[in-house]
Amino acid sequence: MTQLVITAANFLNIDGVIDLFKELKRKAAVRRTQKETFKALSALSDHDLKDIGIGRSDITSISIGTFHNDRTTKTNNNLKGWV
Repeated sequence: MTQLVITAANFLNIDGVIDLFKELKRKAAVRRTQKETFKALSALSDHDLKDIGIGRSDITSISIGTFHNDRTTKTNNNLKGWV
């Protein structure tokens, strides 16, 4: 009887199903956090956004985590020594 239960569990791949639900739960939590961030930043006024150094067009990329503020680190190598 024990062998039958173990064989059924292997056949149904219970671990894979559990991992699938864990991954779905994790993705739902990430989406919830992204949505909350988007709502919080969208609720700010343009003046408040300017105070923290972002524009309204940056809100989506900030909320999904793809925003990289490289504006202050770019230098023109051709102008080194002149400016």
